[in-house]
Amino acid sequence: MRSFRRTLSILRPYRARVVLAVLMTLLVTILQILPPRIYQLAIDSALKPLQDAKAHGAIRTVAQLASYRAMQDSAWHTVLLAAIGLVVVISVRNLFSYMNSYTVTWIGHRFVFDLRFATWRHLQRLSLAFHNQTQTGKIMARVTADIELIQNLIQGQLVTFISDIVTLVAVLGMLFFLEWRLAAIILALVPFYVVSYLAFLKHIREVSNDQRKFYDEMLGQLAEKIAGIGVVKAFVREDFERRSFMETVRKKFGADMRQVHLNRRLGLVSSVVSALGTGAVYSYGGWLVQHHEMTAGKLVAMTFYIGFVFNPAVRVIDFNNTVQWAVSAMDRVFQTLDTRPEIEDSANALALPPIVGNVRFEHVSFDYVGGKHAIVDVNLEVQAGEVIALVGHSGAGKTTLMNLLMRFYDPKRGHVLVDGHDIRDVRLESMRKQISMVAQENVLFSVSIFENVRYGNREATEAEVERACKAADLHEFVMGLPDGYETMIGEYGIKLSGGQKQRLALARALVTDPKILILDDVTSALDGETEARVQDALKHVMKGRTTFIIAHRLSSVVDADRIVILEEGAIVDIGSHSELVARPGIYRDLYEEQFRSALAKPVG
Repeated sequence: MRSFRRTLSILRPYRARVVLAVLMTLLVTILQILPPRIYQLAIDSALKPLQDAKAHGAIRTVAQLASYRAMQDSAWHTVLLAAIGLVVVISVRNLFSYMNSYTVTWIGHRFVFDLRFATWRHLQRLSLAFHNQTQTGKIMARVTADIELIQNLIQGQLVTFISDIVTLVAVLGMLFFLEWRLAAIILALVPFYVVSYLAFLKHIREVSNDQRKFYDEMLGQLAEKIAGIGVVKAFVREDFERRSFMETVRKKFGADMRQVHLNRRLGLVSSVVSALGTGAVYSYGGWLVQHHEMTAGKLVAMTFYIGFVFNPAVRVIDFNNTVQWAVSAMDRVFQTLDTRPEIEDSANALALPPIVGNVRFEHVSFDYVGGKHAIVDVNLEVQAGEVIALVGHSGAGKTTLMNLLMRFYDPKRGHVLVDGHDIRDVRLESMRKQISMVAQENVLFSVSIFENVRYGNREATEAEVERACKAADLHEFVMGLPDGYETMIGEYGIKLSGGQKQRLALARALVTDPKILILDDVTSALDGETEARVQDALKHVMKGRTTFIIAHRLSSVVDADRIVILEEGAIVDIGSHSELVARPGIYRDLYEEQFRSALAKPVG
């Protein structure tokens, strides 16, 4: 119920429209139960006197004939008025029904707009750790399917539920007003609906939870495997993935069929109760009419009202299914919204002023989930404009150290300072606008080359975009394309080669004119000739910037001011290329391994 109340609180800004929708729902419901009373009026006030007159004997005198014709005229006028009243009631009901439908639909779509935007905005604020630990498909399910389930409840079933509740109360009151004995029979059957509902409630809730769980698994698996389709094909795992996905779909199918089975069983019980009620009203009502204890018009009206009791009662019970789905969806959406970012601005965070680029790591340690030591007591001071290379075996902590500088994570111990400011004390936006990172895995978007480059700086001019592309050795390639910078690169940059993607990511970082530049193995996907051109370009780009280069190819770090050697998260050596290659250690081992074929003799 807490999730339900929170859902309704989202509608608070639109409470005037909500109140209007409720009032119109009540009005439409009341207008809906008027026609049977009009039928009763037409039968009892118009047709019954004529039938009684005929029943009392033949018309013999002129006066009797005149009286009978007057009764006919009166009956005709009554029927005509009833017909006109019926048309007016139905027309007014349809008009208000249209207005109500539009209002409710507006509320539903506005609700989706607000909740989806709030969820998406919150997802942007959540830390990298959340996104790394949560399947993309499950995140997509929160923003799409779960919110749409809640929309269906707010926009459709909830309105119908309110209408049905009002209908049940109003109709039962009308039934007791018309004939309390028949109303008592109908009311006596209502507990059977309640009992059947309670009997199925627990199972329906369990199945609803299973359905959503399997749906999340299916969507998560689908998104993951489509993104990695190249790996699937490369390792000939199509059959395995087909069987794996089929097993997930089979679980979802089983849960769906269990829900269908429960719904049909519940519907069967409800239909039997409805049939019993209808039969009882016809039988006993007919007996009452035959013994002149009730008019035929009342029986006709009550027969219509039976449908206003049992059918809404069935829908009220079916409403539980939607509620169970929607409440589960609410729980998941609000669970996401309640997830607090591990990395966020502190209450007293200040904007980071323009920096020169000094960086200092003071006794920095960091552990990933599970207690694995990723960074161990790192101390490193870097002067503005210095080029620092980070070298080490895979898993040594190079990228993790730079993630701490970008504040994708916070250290468990120690401090990371930029120009003497602890980055935990400054606003993230003001810091990250002055630091750019070209990651090892380049994520590009399905827009033009120009928009991909300008993504890092929405205020960049065409000239600035071209300058960044020239620095990344991408301009000539772009100008050779039919649409130039307006060329669409496809999803994830599918139309570009690996090297082109990397250079585009480099241009995107350079267009921000960062004071601190992080290059995470940016030349690994380039051929030798292109790497040489990019290295020449980077020499100009890195001037005046503090630059961190993460590299596996040592050819890209030989000109670095200092090379920092990491092993198991700790700094084990620091020096220039010539210093490190001259003494035994990890760097010389890597150097000899990579350049053995070019060396005439072992170094040292």
